[in-house]
Parts: sequence; C-alpha cells; structure tokens
Amino acid sequence: MPKPNDFSLYIHVPFCRKKCDYCDFFSVGSASGAELVSLKTDYVGSVLNEVHFYAHYYTVSAWKTVYIGGGTPSQLSPAQIERLLQGIFSIAPAAPDAEITIEVNPDDVTEALLSACARAGINRISMGVQAFDQKALDSVRRGASAQAAKRALGVLGAHWHGRLSCDLIAGLPNHTYASFEADVRALLSYLNIDHISLYTLTIEDGTPLAKNIECGKVRWSQDKADRMWLRGRTLLERAGFSQYEVSNFAKQGAYSRHNMTYWRLDDYIGCGAGASGSVYGAHGNDGTRWTNTTDIASYNAFWHERAPHDAQDLPRAVERLDTPTQCFEYLMMGFRTMQGVSSADYCARFGTSLEQRIGAENGVFADWKKRGLARKAKKTRLTADGSAYTDTYYALTRRGILLLNRFLEELW
Repeated sequence: MPKPNDFSLYIHVPFCRKKCDYCDFFSVGSASGAELVSLKTDYVGSVLNEVHFYAHYYTVSAWKTVYIGGGTPSQLSPAQIERLLQGIFSIAPAAPDAEITIEVNPDDVTEALLSACARAGINRISMGVQAFDQKALDSVRRGASAQAAKRALGVLGAHWHGRLSCDLIAGLPNHTYASFEADVRALLSYLNIDHISLYTLTIEDGTPLAKNIECGKVRWSQDKADRMWLRGRTLLERAGFSQYEVSNFAKQGAYSRHNMTYWRLDDYIGCGAGASGSVYGAHGNDGTRWTNTTDIASYNAFWHERAPHDAQDLPRAVERLDTPTQCFEYLMMGFRTMQGVSSADYCARFGTSLEQRIGAENGVFADWKKRGLARKAKKTRLTADGSAYTDTYYALTRRGILLLNRFLEELW
C-alpha cells in the first residue's frame, strides 16, 4: 500500500526528431549538433532541480510511479537518461514495487539504450508503433517507419527483460480494414508485449493533419476509424488482452499503474517544460493543478539560476480545483475504466452519496442500466487492518463505454 507521502511523478521531455501531423502534444524538433547536446544536458539539470523543489514542497517519501513522456524521451542519450533517473532517485527513492516507465521511439531503440534504461531502474517501456502499414504512416508524416518499428521490436525481444507496452492508432488516412487488422495481428505476434494502447485517430484543431483534412488534401472518415477500432478491440480480446480503460488493453496484471493514477485522481507531480501536475485537496479541500511554461529557454533559465523557496513565482499557470470540479473529474476519469467508480471511495473522498449523484436508482445511471449500457457490481474489499467489507462499483458496459461522452453530458 502506498504511504500518504508516496507520489507519482511525470517528467516531460519535449524533444522530438520530427513532429507527426496528428500530434498536438508540446514538442520541439531536435536536429543533431553540439548546441542541442548542451541544451538537453541543461534541460536534465533543470528538471532535477524542479523535482527537488516539489519533493521538498510536498515532503515526498517515495515515488510509487515515474513516467517519462514527451515528446520523445529516447532522444536523450543513454548517459542523460541514467543521469535523470539517478537524480530522481537520489531526491526520493522508488517505492519497493514502483513502476518506472519511459516512452521510446522505434528509431532510437538500441541495445545501449535498453542497457542504460535497465541500469537506471526503468522497468517498463512504452513504444509508439502506430501502424505497420507504410502508406498509413506516410499519410500523417510519421517519422518512424514500419521497418524501424519491426527492427525495434526485434531488439526489444532480444535485449529487454522488463514490461513492454505499444501504441496503435486505428483509422489513419490510407488505412484499409484489411491493413489495419494486419497491423493488429502483426503486433500481437510479438509475445513479449503485455500492454497495448489502441487509439482511434483524433483530429486535433490546428494540427497539420486537421488542416489537410479541412482543405480536402487528405480524405478521412470518423465512422470508418471507429469501426476499425471496434475490430481491433475484438482481435485484442481474442488474444488475451482485457480492456481495462477506454483505450487500454493489458494481459493479466499488466495494466499501467501510472495511468491509473490519473484515472483515480491520485496526486502526481509534473516536471519539465509543458508538464502538468495535480495535487488534490484531502477531505473536500481545494486542490491545485499546474502547467509549466512551454518556453524551454525560460524554463532552463529559471531552474538553473534560482532556488525558489515557495511556489508563488514558478514559471507555470495554476488552476484551483474546487470540490465540484474534483467531483466531476473523479466521475469523468473513473467511468473511463471498466472497473468503474467505487461507492465507498467516493463517499470517503467527498462525504456524499455516489448513488445519489449519478442517479443509481432513479436517474441517469439507472436509465443507462436499463438499456444495458451500465452495470453495478458488489465486490469484497479489505481495510488497512485486514477486515473485509462489501463495496459497490458503478461502471459502463462494453457498449456503454463507447458512449462515455454522452453519459458524462447527461450526468453534468
């Protein structure tokens, strides 16, 4: 069980070799050169200074999960990755069962990188495959080729002994039903993968892909993408991957514990340019969410040149999370999971009835349950002292979770 001051930690590494047309995450291009090596070295130092500040500010006792995302964290050198993790764990240790994840790009996967990750304490790798259909990849100017993904998976199979997650996207332009199903089957042929994130392509405003679709340069269908995703879900489930969240599938016991931090509204610290963190107020108190500046030069200058004693002047935007906001986010994130929302946890957190809030007997949830779109289940749970009690979980069904946004609109 995590201790009260065990936190999750997210580190944002914004460097990318090339930005894909569909991506709206904060990232910057990273052509090679001595200047870039120096920038990355400075950036790692800045991140560690920020981690040190928050660990002291929140009296962190240990990291229960660490997730290094981006961008492309594997654009850091093996030595920089080791320095980053060693620094993090010198500030606060990893919990005994901590999950430590790094995202990698197929082009960056080498035996040297994997050895550095293992030495640094990383025990889980997440790699973006997206597709094996080269025409589909080319349609969104994906930097890593299908051949690169296959080569990387071969290296991982031979040299990586930790957990492995991969991403696939359903409904890329130029995807056919046959080529997408072939992509899923190809990924399933790599037996060392225990977690797969299957996303439907999302068209984000302002991205090059959105502009290309708007002007007719690229043809794309939301309905086709959705139908492909459903076919992909079926193939994953037949292969022994259970859907435990809207877009995430895992073999037994291999769900992402860090992502569960987000879906359960647990506290997490976010460090790095563009990173977000959320620390929720206990027992109905207001919480805080922050998003760091995306100006890397300003971020580096602040964290290299100053040692702040409080959070007032940090280069970030801050949002206050009042109780109604936390309540809705708790439901929004909890209903993303197949387990759903615990009645006991909701009452302990907000001091009110979950059943009343969601209309479990006569309201929104009850209506969805009658239509076979929602379900409730009794589960036996243990308290800290080992005694048992019965809890009730409220969740959407496999059909209902496809209509999550509509359900949340009705709840709101």
